[in-house]
Parts: sequence; C-alpha cells; structure tokens
Amino acid sequence: MPSNSWSYLSIDEYQIEVTTYCNAACPQCPRNNNGSGVNPYLTLEHLPRVVIDSAFDSELCNRLRQVFFCGSYGDPIMHPDFLDILRDFRRKCPTLWLYLHTNGSVHDTEYWQEMAKIIGGYGQVDFNIDGLESTNWLYRRNTDFNKIIANATAYINAGGRAVWNFIVFEHNQDQVEQARELSKKIGFRDFKYRATGRFLNHKTMNTFNEWPVQTKSGQVEYVLTPTTLDKYKNQSIEILPNLKKQYPDMQEYFANTEICCDSLAGSKVAINASGLVLPCNMLNHNLSDARFRDQSVLPCGNDLSTVDGKNQVQEFVARYGVDNLNIRHKSLKEIFANSFWVDLMNSWKYNTFPERLFECAMTCGKQFTKVWDQTKMTKTFLITGGNRGLGQHLTEKFGGTSISRADGYDITKDIKSIAEMSLKYDVFVNNAFDGPPQENWANFAQAQVYMAVYDAWKVAGKTGHIFNIGSTGSKNIVAPEPRFETYRVSKAALEHASRQGTQAFKQNLVAFKTTLITLDRLDTELSRGRATWTGNGINLTDISNFIQYATAVSQNTAVEEATFYVNFDHKA
Repeated sequence: MPSNSWSYLSIDEYQIEVTTYCNAACPQCPRNNNGSGVNPYLTLEHLPRVVIDSAFDSELCNRLRQVFFCGSYGDPIMHPDFLDILRDFRRKCPTLWLYLHTNGSVHDTEYWQEMAKIIGGYGQVDFNIDGLESTNWLYRRNTDFNKIIANATAYINAGGRAVWNFIVFEHNQDQVEQARELSKKIGFRDFKYRATGRFLNHKTMNTFNEWPVQTKSGQVEYVLTPTTLDKYKNQSIEILPNLKKQYPDMQEYFANTEICCDSLAGSKVAINASGLVLPCNMLNHNLSDARFRDQSVLPCGNDLSTVDGKNQVQEFVARYGVDNLNIRHKSLKEIFANSFWVDLMNSWKYNTFPERLFECAMTCGKQFTKVWDQTKMTKTFLITGGNRGLGQHLTEKFGGTSISRADGYDITKDIKSIAEMSLKYDVFVNNAFDGPPQENWANFAQAQVYMAVYDAWKVAGKTGHIFNIGSTGSKNIVAPEPRFETYRVSKAALEHASRQGTQAFKQNLVAFKTTLITLDRLDTELSRGRATWTGNGINLTDISNFIQYATAVSQNTAVEEATFYVNFDHKA
C-alpha cells in the first residue's frame, strides 16, 4: 500500500543519478543553455561506485522492487564504472529489477551486450530516440542515430529487454508510426511516445510557440516547435485554459490544490550525483537549474519558487543540513530518520507560501500534472467504474476514459453500448463492482459485460487486451446468508468466463488477450473508512504496474491470471 510517510522500510524503489555528465546537448534539458553549452550552475561529478555499494547492502537490495538509473542531468552510461555498479547490484540480488534511461549513443556494441548479460531477465533499458536519422539530431544533439540503433540492437539480440521512448515535436510527428514499426523490427518490447510539457512558461503559465536552439556563441540556429497533432499533446497543457477559468489567479490553484505526491504514492525516492537523497528529481532541479538563479532562463522560474530572492527548495533542504541527507555521510536509515521527510509532507497542509513548497504543488497538484502526463502508453484505455478507487487510479495512470454511474452508464443496463464503445480502445478494464451483495446489481453484470465485449471484439477481429477485475472473495467467502453468496458466485462466474477467454486466445479463436486480476482488499479511501480497516491493503500502483507489464509481454503470450493477496496485519 502507499506509505503514509517516507521510511527506510517503506521505500522499495531508488532512482539514482550516478552522474551529471552527458554526451548529448538536448536544448530543453536543464543541464544545457538551449543546447549551447552546459549550465554554469551545474557541478559535473560522478557518484562514486564505492559510495553506492556501501549504501545498498544485500539485505536492502533483496527487499527492493527496483533501482532506476535516471537523473536530472546526466546519462548513466557516462559513468566510467557503470557496468560495475550494475554488477554490484546484481551480485547482491539476482532478481532485483535494474532499469535505466539513456540516449544510447556512447560505447561500442560489446559494452551493450555485456550490459544485457549483467541485467539478465530482470531489468529494462529505455532508449530515448526522438525521431529517425533525419530528425533525431534536432533534439538529441551530439548523438548518432545509427550508433544508437546498433547499440540497441546489440543489447536486444543479447537478450536485453528494451523500450523506445519518443518525444513528439512538430518536426518529427509524422515519423512516429515509422519509428514504431522500426522498433518492432529491431525487437523493442514497447514503443512509447512522450507528450512533452516543456513548452510551458513557468512564470506566466502560458505556453511557448517555439523554443530557440543556440550555437555555442549564443546565436539561434533553429527553433523547436510543439506538435500540432492533438493525439500527441500533453493533457495538462491542453486543459490549462479551462483550469485558468476556474482559477483566474493560478497562485490560488497552487495554494489550494491537493498534492498527490508521486514519490510517496510509489514508495520511491531519488539520489542525485552528489549523494543527496530527495523525494524526486523535481526537487533536485531546484538545486542546479539555471532558471532558479535567473528567471528569464527558459522555461523561466515562477515567482513562488523563491522567497526573499532565495530558492525555496534549497532553503528547505539546507534547514536540515545537506550532509544529513547525503549517503556520503549518513546511512539510509539515518537519512530517513531525519525530520525532513515528515516536515515536507506536513508542508502540503498549508495553503500559503512559503510554508507550502511550490515545486510540490506545480508537479503533483491534483489537476495539473504535466510531468506525469508526458509519458503516455501507446495504448488507449476504457475503464468501467473509473470515477473512484481502483478505477480512478487506472484512469489517471493510463490517461484512460472512464464510464461509470457518474457518467450516466450502468453496467446492468448499458451492456450493448459499453461493448460498442470498447471497440474504439486498445485496452478494456472490466472494473465496475458487482456488489456489495445487498444491492440489486450483484447479478452477474460484470460477467455479462465481459461476454458482450468479448463477442464484439471477436466479430470485429480485434486485437487488444481485456482485464477483468475479480476478487479473492470468490475463493474464500462462506457467508451465513444466501444473499451474500450472490457476490461470491457472480465473481466466480467472471473468473471462469475470463479463463475461457484466455483459452480462446491460446487456440487462435480470437486475436485479443484476456487477463483476470484477482484482488484482496485494496488500499482505497473507501476501504480506509471501514471499521474492518487494519492499516493494510493492496497498493493500487502495484496493480497498474502489473497491467503495464501484461500489455507489454510478447505478442504470442497472454497472462491468464494474477492474484494479489495482502497481509492485513503487516507492520512496516
């Protein structure tokens, strides 16, 4: 479940910036001045291998879910000891998921083959390639497209799992599908486009029409322009005009928006190249990004970022002592015992600045999440019951479309229209609840919706993925009154139908996949309000992570069922 605060035992993912060095000069990256040179406020450094090795012992590595090598400023493959760092983690835990982002334009193919062997079957490399040979260099300056493709191919052919990430601009928007087809040919597991949110002036909260790219002498060489195609646009940037109607003074929004911290929800933190432990890379940006020294530097600094001319985040970190939050000087256990973490979370309760951190409101405010909107699944999602609980989480996570009673849909009455609507989507999540048992909709409605969608997709010859959300209650509820058995039996009917759908895929009767997700008690607002709540439920992020995994497996493979159980009395 999402932790109520950061703690040594609750964190199961570390994002490590092993270096601030990078071979590229991407114009919108905060390490560069519009592509003309390195940001003068950035310290160029490598986080020593010995420091990382000391901070992460075997006990910790075997408890973690993931180590993610991606920083604010550097590319991990620029660290001279990076393969050895990977070996250190792999030696301590053979199954720890090792994940990195890279431009892939450094080293020879033997290096990448060796990386694939070290990571093995438990990890992934995301190659950030923003176009084909004719366009990739416009943003990934100083990189070589053919070298990237050769390195990625070597990594994949050596058994490595890889994903192609593609930032969409106007200059490359017509190459997205070509790049996707090339990714399939090479063997990438998935292709994801990024709906960039970087064409936003943080000071005025208006969008830029263009971004100048400069030579080393400061002359404008050419300009980047945002995509003109709606399907590749950042969702938060698109809703910004409506948000401004609701909040004519955007300071009011930032002061009052609920902060839904991505770091806290994901039980993760970031470690920068100096060894400083922070909740996320967004706070790390405040320490070195030039716009926090000079507000005119693109994408410009918001007035709320500074207090009396001093950066708000820098001042907040300094209050607790930089060395006290640094793995060069303190153990991770000592760092999480620091009051920094509790005080940061408490700052979100305020609706005044500087008590509330502007960066937290800007990045993780509930209604405007341009950072998290940038990475989009290439698949579109239709989710029943997407207005609360798990359905709401999945809708927000995947940018999906919700159909629920709040939207005027009833799974007991609108089955045909739901099935017809589902044909327009790549993924259908059959989530709407079949209960509670005392209600009249505990009547096999979920199973009937699934069968209607199954029939529609079969007739249409459709590919895609259906997820049926079941319950462990179907396996273990033995109630004293028959009425409660309606819930158990209806969920059991869904389970059997779902497994039959998987068999249909296995026998080539249908081209789409069906997966059953059987769930124990969830950690939701509804569950937490019940008298039976003991403080433990399934983390919704774990479910969305599984769905992302299941939609990315090989085309000939289907995951029939995943069952999530929880220890109700677990003590963190």
